[in-house]
Amino acid sequence: MPAFDKKYDKQNLHEVISDLPLQFSQALEETKTKINPQTKKIVFCGLGGSALPANILKTFLCADKIDFNIPIKISRDYTLPQPVDKNWCGFFDSYSGNTEETLSALKQAEKIGLKQIVVLANNGQLKKIAQKKGYKFIQIPDTKQPRMSYGYIVGTMLKIFHNSKIIDLDLDKLKTETQKVYKKNKDLEKQAKTLAKKTQNSVPLIYASNIWKYLAMVWKINFNENSKVPAFWNAFPELNHNEMVGFENTNCQYKNIIIQDPADHPPIKKRMQTFQKILKNKLNTEIITMPSGSVAYKMFYSLSLGLWTSYYLALLNKLDPAPVKLVERFKKML
Repeated sequence: MPAFDKKYDKQNLHEVISDLPLQFSQALEETKTKINPQTKKIVFCGLGGSALPANILKTFLCADKIDFNIPIKISRDYTLPQPVDKNWCGFFDSYSGNTEETLSALKQAEKIGLKQIVVLANNGQLKKIAQKKGYKFIQIPDTKQPRMSYGYIVGTMLKIFHNSKIIDLDLDKLKTETQKVYKKNKDLEKQAKTLAKKTQNSVPLIYASNIWKYLAMVWKINFNENSKVPAFWNAFPELNHNEMVGFENTNCQYKNIIIQDPADHPPIKKRMQTFQKILKNKLNTEIITMPSGSVAYKMFYSLSLGLWTSYYLALLNKLDPAPVKLVERFKKML
């Protein structure tokens, strides 16, 4: 498989994926925005690729055991979650700036008098509203597709919290760790090509421990949007209590990828190994071990591997990984 195939990858998504870890460093350097240091609750509104950063952010804060006690509620809907009132801080993220659900949620935020509003967009109506009404605004760089901008947005959110003295981060260390991932791109691509070949003509199932469950979700979404295939995700130990029973009567071919952290709790590791053994005649399972190192390094390394795998699966299937034609068609029909 070529590293970059102009015949299929017409938007050069190869370059965007390669540079994604650097988005994080860029955001840490560029972001000057602050919120009230007395902020008690946060709501993050976004859909699709514009909601992913909030899940990744929460994963990082939890896995790195950062002293951060502000609840972040993620809203993927036309309305704000019921508990949200004017005292919350609201982040409204839409890469296109035209996501109707996010625009609707912003209108509701204005109606209830939300005191803190931060808008993130590349263009569109959301950007115009922010500029007209003087909301705090984050310009998302051009990454071709919303799902490819999460490195920048996660970095932006962390820098906002740092600027606001809500958390204390070693910014230089974070930059170094994500730049290490960038330098690993060739190794990641090599591993991804092998995994993509093993996944071809199968339905990907992505599993991880509960603490890393949103990494599994992002992998799943990458397979959907880049490879244009159905995919599913779940987490240990919950899946051992329900989902695995479904494999007693399978009627299609699955490729099960388990993302295992060397630091996962021993009982979780045992569950992963036992799951692989008990279903060895029913399910093609492969355990992918995350690298050792800092949480930032492990997280971005694993996210990059998922992106590269879905990218090369798209090329194997002779598809352009960038566009999401069905989504655009659906929007037009609405």
